Amino acid sequence: MPENVPGEARSRAAARAAGALLIGGSILEIGAMAHHPSVHAHDVAAVLAQLQALAAVSAWVHGVLIALMLTVFFALTEFACQRGITRPAIRAGLIAYAAGVVAMMGAALVDGFVTPRVAMLGAGLRAADLSITAQLLDLCVLFNQALARLGAIALSAAIIAWSVDLVLRAGLERALGVAGMAIGLGGVAALLAGMLQLDVHGMMLVLVLQGAWMIGLGVLLLKEPRIA
Repeated sequence: MPENVPGEARSRAAARAAGALLIGGSILEIGAMAHHPSVHAHDVAAVLAQLQALAAVSAWVHGVLIALMLTVFFALTEFACQRGITRPAIRAGLIAYAAGVVAMMGAALVDGFVTPRVAMLGAGLRAADLSITAQLLDLCVLFNQALARLGAIALSAAIIAWSVDLVLRAGLERALGVAGMAIGLGGVAALLAGMLQLDVHGMMLVLVLQGAWMIGLGVLLLKEPRIA
């Protein structure tokens, strides 16, 4: 038996494990996002009351989402290694995805932990003082949206970079590359044109589309462990 066979076997096993993580992590991300709490009130006092009531759920949902984002990113590092991390498109995609994860984690921390704490600080305040809390909540929204937009664009850029590499192949790889180009370019265009707002529903749409592509990538890793 050739000496490199054990190494090849380990590499195939690592690729399959990464594929399973991509599929499972992406599905769980969508499931977690489906439980994202929403505030429907417009009066400041009512908004504060809802944020306070949803604080525990919001923390759990965003904490789980952060853990799943890191899990998917871990699996993607194996994809990059399998594909050839020295290749410019693969390396660029990995850098862009890392930037996207950092930005999305920031958005999740603001939305899931900082905003509810600000609402807690507003408990018991007089009506005249609620305007200050409302302004702080607006600031939280601005931070959340800026980080979420940066994250969504960076994640889309990563998918585009990897798709440029995949589309040069044949079969499932080419189909996945074409789909990735459409999802990535479409997402960036919609965000820049203001057609896509990253509220709960908009973020769910982004997550579903990008998650579907990640699931396809996971299937590719399971089916063809050596794809370099």
